[in-house]
Amino acid sequence: MKINWKKTTIMFILAASLVIPSATFQAAADAKYTQASTPTKYQLTDSLQVEVKSILNEPTANGTRLGAVVRLSNVGSRLVGVPEYEVRVKTDEGLEYIMRPSQANPRNIQPRETIELSYMNTIDRYDEFSLSEISWLDVDEFVYPKQVNRVTSVPIADQEWKGDKADVTDLEHIKKWDESFTIPALSDAIAYTPVSLGEQNSAEGLVTVVGIMATNVGTKKTALPDFRVNGKSDAKVFSGKRLEQESVLLGPGEKTYIHYALPVKNKADLKSLLILTPETFVSEDKTVSSFLIGRLSIGLGGVASTQRFMNSLPSYTWNRPIQFDPLSDFVQSDVEVSLVDLRMSESTGGGFKAVVAKFKMLNKSGGPVQVPHFDSLLTSSSGKKYAGIRQDTKVDTLIPNIGYVIYYSYIVPNSETGDGVAMEILDSSKVASFKFAVAAFKTKVVSDVGDSSLAFYPFDVKVNNWTIDSSYNSGKGSSYTYKLNIDLDVGMGDEAVVDQSYSKLRFEAVDGSNRVMTSKLLTFTGDNKVVSGMQTLNFDLDRYESSVSLRMYEIMDTPFGEVRRLVQTWKR
Repeated sequence: MKINWKKTTIMFILAASLVIPSATFQAAADAKYTQASTPTKYQLTDSLQVEVKSILNEPTANGTRLGAVVRLSNVGSRLVGVPEYEVRVKTDEGLEYIMRPSQANPRNIQPRETIELSYMNTIDRYDEFSLSEISWLDVDEFVYPKQVNRVTSVPIADQEWKGDKADVTDLEHIKKWDESFTIPALSDAIAYTPVSLGEQNSAEGLVTVVGIMATNVGTKKTALPDFRVNGKSDAKVFSGKRLEQESVLLGPGEKTYIHYALPVKNKADLKSLLILTPETFVSEDKTVSSFLIGRLSIGLGGVASTQRFMNSLPSYTWNRPIQFDPLSDFVQSDVEVSLVDLRMSESTGGGFKAVVAKFKMLNKSGGPVQVPHFDSLLTSSSGKKYAGIRQDTKVDTLIPNIGYVIYYSYIVPNSETGDGVAMEILDSSKVASFKFAVAAFKTKVVSDVGDSSLAFYPFDVKVNNWTIDSSYNSGKGSSYTYKLNIDLDVGMGDEAVVDQSYSKLRFEAVDGSNRVMTSKLLTFTGDNKVVSGMQTLNFDLDRYESSVSLRMYEIMDTPFGEVRRLVQTWKR
């Protein structure tokens, strides 16, 4: 079996976890796929041809398990029975072992039909050896001595697989990460391209998820065949589990994604991936045995690099519709999602910071649609990942042509700067407990220095003027009464609405020793809403302060407590 793959150039329109540390996607992968040679067919009878699909030579605790799967094609014009030939495999030493037929093997073959026949035997042998050929023999046991006629023999030295710990050594079957490939043992109509490699938390703990894009490069509808993906480190083999369980039928040119979860906590430990196809055998007592045949290896050199991940992503332009993976239907085509703000806040109690991302959703259709409930992931320039915590909202429907703004908070350590980050939009609806990227881009946290007009997006808040007056009280209690007046202009920078749980505005008057003299919390919707005009704060203190500063904060709620961001400071 000789397979030739043509290297494919992958065009990334968007890549989320692309080939690197998270889940990712491919927007397009256009290429031609060629097969260097078709598996050789050998004449078995006048109307039957045979080709070898799989050969197993696997050491086990009970000896060596030998397996063979062959394809038998009826090139004739009538129904024929499967010949009752004896099947043997020969070692490179010249020894022959008889193979037992599976009880599930078909007995007859229709005209122009191809069937698969499975054979197996376990021999009491523990040393290492190789197989050189498989033969079909016509044995007449009703004469003495019995007559044995070798009908045909097929070389198999380059096809045997020695179990899951074996390595693929044929350079033609060793692929780079960005190479597309086919698996002719299953179907040469489906081409595969690895597109994502990243860690995720699951019910079984931390796993590494491999994403593969499948493309029908044939001319007719083809079912997506079953195959396995295992991971290999320097010393271990990690058995992968396919996450999508439903059957998929791809039309010509159609594409889809499949994902495999490997029990690897750190993807950097992986050195390669192994593509394997499953085979089965049914013994005389109806026991079903299964085995895997390695088809090709995919190298992972440099794939886990954060720098490679960052370099693969497009830069984002603020307030522009995010480009989603065209293979994903997670966000409706008539709904635009934009990132409108990304800023750093600090915990009011200390101990952590929070990056806050504001997303605008715009319904471009003529009727109400459901609010997209996506997850998000922020990756720092050092490769650290932070899951987004969605604002606790109550709005479920998007009104046509009116933006709806929500925020996601990402709890980060105090050392995080946000100079260069990757943002991934994740779909958690496909497979339970797993999230797959449907969009990704690189950006950076906005500096609060300079223009503060977008600080409360979608609201514009401008302090025109402020004054603070004090008067001495000769009576009991506090000695001084203060009156703080703040003249505000509040408008909408964009036609949008927010939920009642949206961020809030807080004013604080602070003395020269950085002590808070008074504060006032205002909302952008509902009760205590901030409006244009004069805001007056009256308060009493037991001291006179000649140096006073006015601070304006944006306040957000997170599960870890309140976070705030200083928007602007004025001094008197």
